[in-house]
Amino acid sequence: MGHRLALLCGRVLTMTGREPEGPQVVEIVEGQIEVVRPLREVAPERLPAMLDLSRFTVLPGLIDAHSHLELDVMAGNEALQVQASDAALALRAAAHAAVNLRHGVTTMRLVGEKNFIDVPLRQMIDAGHLPGPRLVTATRGLRPSNGHSVTAVTVDGVEAVVRAVRENLFRGADLVKLFVTGGVATPTTDPVTPCFSREEIAAAVAVAHQAGKPVCAHAYGGAGVDFCLDAGVDHIEHGTYMRPDQFDRLAELGRWLVGTLGVFLTEPGPAENPSWPEPVRQKFLRAREATPRVIAEAKRAGVKLALGTDAIHGRVAEEAIYAAAAGLTNREALAAITCNAAELCGLTGRVGVIAPGAWADLIAVEGDPLRDLRALRSPALVMKGGEVVQATAPLAPAVASGG
Repeated sequence: MGHRLALLCGRVLTMTGREPEGPQVVEIVEGQIEVVRPLREVAPERLPAMLDLSRFTVLPGLIDAHSHLELDVMAGNEALQVQASDAALALRAAAHAAVNLRHGVTTMRLVGEKNFIDVPLRQMIDAGHLPGPRLVTATRGLRPSNGHSVTAVTVDGVEAVVRAVRENLFRGADLVKLFVTGGVATPTTDPVTPCFSREEIAAAVAVAHQAGKPVCAHAYGGAGVDFCLDAGVDHIEHGTYMRPDQFDRLAELGRWLVGTLGVFLTEPGPAENPSWPEPVRQKFLRAREATPRVIAEAKRAGVKLALGTDAIHGRVAEEAIYAAAAGLTNREALAAITCNAAELCGLTGRVGVIAPGAWADLIAVEGDPLRDLRALRSPALVMKGGEVVQATAPLAPAVASGG
């Protein structure tokens, strides 16, 4: 029969589009959800064997769709952070992974880590030796010598790009990450100026797609986004300065936008941190003004949208809150950090939903996130693969009454 567990839930948000009403029982076998059924269909004598979450709303574990575990953007200048040894960066990444898990993030999409430090980390987490979310990772990001990123490997020319993509795939990359335009966090680059050429982007896409892997691109706007869409890039990261026609084209092509809101909208945030160079702080301020428009334009055009923190660890709930303030409904914002993000990660039906066959990655929160997304900030329980990894109160079996 395998290891079995049943949860008595006050309410369940499955994020499948069909939400059950009233108390529900979620039955788990060997870390996967077997069935979700109304409490009224469960024999009362089974209640004492269930974990009592009747005070809570239970929903899928959250997904941070854009992050870097070795960095902490709120800690200040990233160029200084990455001067640490690879060993120190790996330990920092492990600590950040644990923080994210405790805050209800059960899956993370990593879009560039230095020198493959994410590969052994993923192996240790998967083996159960370290606490952390499930990791979907690009391994090393790729940048040209005049481009953005303090952690990516530098590659110039089609031949170097192809070689680096192949090495990433050999080392276990789930996707390929290109830093196509300049960025906010580097003083000498412009976020809307392309740094990779059309030919270099197309070469990376060809190699990745041949291996069945998607390509994502750090691209804030301008011609760099056009290059990416022409070349077949699957996911645009940030998109802060994209034109309306670029949002329209992204939607027409069925490609993804991954928004990163909190890195700009959090106050105080990087823009107020004196450890960043003044030109960088000014770019953060300009991006703060532009960021809400990203959500409004994405919704207008019907773009497929997921959200990520860009290394503000444990605070993916804030991404949904900012997105709702910018025009999404609470359900749309919640989907961007659950079921939509699961599809982006290639994990449709396995994470981001509560449904038969999905991994039992769940959180329990007080209140109703569809009414107030702030309920997501402090999960009372976090479960990954059917194992409780965080609980803020002693857990008790359900009482044998009612049903």
